[in-house]
Amino acid sequence: MNKFTALFALLLALSALLETGCAPLPMAPLKPPSPLPPELPPSDTTSPDTAITSAPDETISYNKITFEWTGNDDKTPTADLTYSYYLEGYDADYSPFTTDISKTYTDLPDGSYIFYVKSRDEAGNIDLTPPSIKFTIATAPEEEKPEVVPPVVSTLLIVPNSDVSRIAVAYNNTIYALDSPNAKLYKSEHGGIGWIDISRGLGAAGPWTELAIAPDDPKFVAVVTNAGTEVYLSTDGGTSFTATGLAAKLGGSERVKCLAISPDYGRRDIAVGTSRGNGNGKVWVNVANGFTSGWQDMSTGTTGWSNADVFAIEYSPGFAADGTLLAIAATAPPTDDTYLYMGIRDLGGNTTTWNNSPGYPVEICQSGQDTPGTPLTYADLALPADYSGTIPAHRHVYACWSDNPPGVVSAGNPNDDVYRLDDTVCYRLLVRNDVICSLAHYGMYGRGKLLAGAATAKTTGLFRGPQVYCTFNPQSMYPTWQSSQKPPTGPGQARVAWSPDGGVAYCGTSSTGGGSHDQSAFSVSTNDGLTWNQIGLIDL
Repeated sequence: MNKFTALFALLLALSALLETGCAPLPMAPLKPPSPLPPELPPSDTTSPDTAITSAPDETISYNKITFEWTGNDDKTPTADLTYSYYLEGYDADYSPFTTDISKTYTDLPDGSYIFYVKSRDEAGNIDLTPPSIKFTIATAPEEEKPEVVPPVVSTLLIVPNSDVSRIAVAYNNTIYALDSPNAKLYKSEHGGIGWIDISRGLGAAGPWTELAIAPDDPKFVAVVTNAGTEVYLSTDGGTSFTATGLAAKLGGSERVKCLAISPDYGRRDIAVGTSRGNGNGKVWVNVANGFTSGWQDMSTGTTGWSNADVFAIEYSPGFAADGTLLAIAATAPPTDDTYLYMGIRDLGGNTTTWNNSPGYPVEICQSGQDTPGTPLTYADLALPADYSGTIPAHRHVYACWSDNPPGVVSAGNPNDDVYRLDDTVCYRLLVRNDVICSLAHYGMYGRGKLLAGAATAKTTGLFRGPQVYCTFNPQSMYPTWQSSQKPPTGPGQARVAWSPDGGVAYCGTSSTGGGSHDQSAFSVSTNDGLTWNQIGLIDL
């Protein structure tokens, strides 16, 4: 085939194709691409930085200290950071996180400390390397300090043959002092500077053995009279007293060993603990609304109560909220032990349920040690201001007990001491070589201080009298106890209390049976019990 023939054939084929209407198939449209997922912001895992901006020198001679700090973060503004601080050697643990950027400590005892502070950002990241400041407080030796001598121009400064057997302090520094053997009651409205004798308004048989005041009303005061069988109550600051009718309720050998008055909760409770010496004591409660409404047995047959004699009793500081009443109770054989009992009062129904929480009653001793049963010679309770019977983490109680005969240092059960109970866990606080008869706590649990008054007195040397111990870290496993360099005068029985602001410590001393010219007195300390000065009711 020549080239003309081939060209003709090609043209013929194209013509046939056009006649049949064939055309290439259309192409399917392309799908649009799937959108990419949105980008997530990067997570915040960077910890903030913290810096201490104001702190004391390495060694200082003063004990009021302020720390200041700041922080920065890559995402959280400085104003939105929160902080937590901790003073090693004083605080029990780090504080809760807050926006505070300063902290002031007052009345720190001599010693070495380390202050830490850490910041937290809005994502919850915490500074893992908190800055710290180490410092030491070394104040001038006590003998170099000028002694604070309170004024001595005071009514009833000298009271021959007197004792100061019990003291009770109200929120406004009104103080009552009880002379038990002589059936006398004294009152000071100026923190112990100047006293008046208000015994005439009481007019009951002696001896008068116990004293209590309402924590929120200085006019509401009660006294146990008639050798431990009756309670007289005053609602007008001691101008007049009226018998409450307890004597008619008590059994033949039953005697009141302790007395307490509750904070106001719309009404008010008065409670006593009694002993018969054989484990058949009771807790009696009288609900007062302006005046008494009758004593009721809150122990016999009530839920959680076992037969016991009661030697100390105390209302919770937040009684209106938690309804808690605490008691040191000692049982007879076969148990023959000393316990902390916790009662929850039904304030509407006027009933009490005892030891309803797991672990109660709690024996007041360390694991593996023993406690005596009834009777006890001394027992006392002291509660931090933030104690709450309904919150286990806030059930911090200080207690002491002894079965030593009056005036005897070492006899009876060897485990007598001061104890701290953190709910159901008990720690011995090791006030060695002394019998403790009274306790007083000031402040919250984490930042409180504790006084312990000794029952026996030093009888030789320049300064004679019963020792008073103070610790600024009673929440520690091993508190550091400061002894009085100049103790209160007197033959023994140091009964201690704090002023409402914690700036002054009070102490009354007495003999076990009354005595003349024994230097018993009401004394004060303005340096946390380190030195004491008589200011009234002195038996010279």
